[in-house]
Amino acid sequence: MIEALKMDFDVTLITGGPVDLARLNAYYGTSLSPEDFQILQAPMPFGLGRTAQFAALRGAFFQRYLRRVGPRYDAMISAYNVCDFGAPGIQFIADFSFMDEWRNKLHPALATQKRWWYGDSILRRAYLGLCGLISPVDREAWKRNVTVANSDWSVELMRREFGIESRVLYSPGAIEFSPVSWENRENGFVCVGRVVPEKRMDAVIRILDAVREAGHDVHLHILGGLEDSPFGAKLRELAAPRKWVSLEGRTFGRKKGDLIAGHRFGINGCETDNMPNAVAEMVKAGCIAFVPNGGGQTEIVNHPMLSFEDEADAAQKICTVLSSRTLQDKLRQHLGEQAAKFSVENFQAGFRNVVFEVLSKKLVSSRTSVLH
Repeated sequence: MIEALKMDFDVTLITGGPVDLARLNAYYGTSLSPEDFQILQAPMPFGLGRTAQFAALRGAFFQRYLRRVGPRYDAMISAYNVCDFGAPGIQFIADFSFMDEWRNKLHPALATQKRWWYGDSILRRAYLGLCGLISPVDREAWKRNVTVANSDWSVELMRREFGIESRVLYSPGAIEFSPVSWENRENGFVCVGRVVPEKRMDAVIRILDAVREAGHDVHLHILGGLEDSPFGAKLRELAAPRKWVSLEGRTFGRKKGDLIAGHRFGINGCETDNMPNAVAEMVKAGCIAFVPNGGGQTEIVNHPMLSFEDEADAAQKICTVLSSRTLQDKLRQHLGEQAAKFSVENFQAGFRNVVFEVLSKKLVSSRTSVLH
């Protein structure tokens, strides 16, 4: 987004945490310099600016700060979900983590793994109540924003659950890949994402266990930071006796691109993923990607052979594809056509159109007010 705006606007990134620009450039394939935008640090009490924990509490303090500074700017843009700026702005829907009850409905594995925190407990209700006192939720403020969602599935959910109309702008697969012929790729899988319960890397391992038992000699690379958590420990325990599973840790830049483009297949385990960039990147890299039949991720692959209902269905479909070179060629052609939807250029052009539209309407409204 900053890359798309930096030539025409004075851009300020408002954040509650530290900004490591070199790391962000490497991760997202951008080429931003400190001269391209300003950074405004939202004050965070209790050391919250230095931790990834307590997201709801950090979000409450951040939301309150945005309402304070919002009038300074011509346009306020939330790159991650609904926001109350104190005045109409632009909000991009990335997922539904902003509604606690929806988090658990869409990601049941989360509550199973962390029931003491994400379950319906007195502690959880007290914590969320504190967040509401710091920054009360105003759903009417969400409706005043221009809302952009990352999938048709998200658009429908926003309309049905919140009465908010949205438009679709697919998130880009930001990494550029060097072309690798199908023959020169390894006959294995990559799985990319945060190593957390809702991403279900454990299910991915079980699926490929069944595929290997059916006689297909495939392997798996998991690209994601192995946090010091019970789920991280569980994944290490699962991978240890399976020499065909490689835990790569947090991977980005050239290494990430080479690993993805160097393999024939990709897989996602999250049951209801809005629009995972990792799957878009797999498709852009020329992988045949398999995803659960839930959320917006099915719009990326857009093929019944590439979306599965459960672990058994996944193993069966993967085995069918692995057994047919003709089917692989057809799926690769189909996904090659899909890949164009997730280009950085398409995203930036669509994003700029939204920003210019909002600013134009604001200018017209301002002029009308002066005339009156």
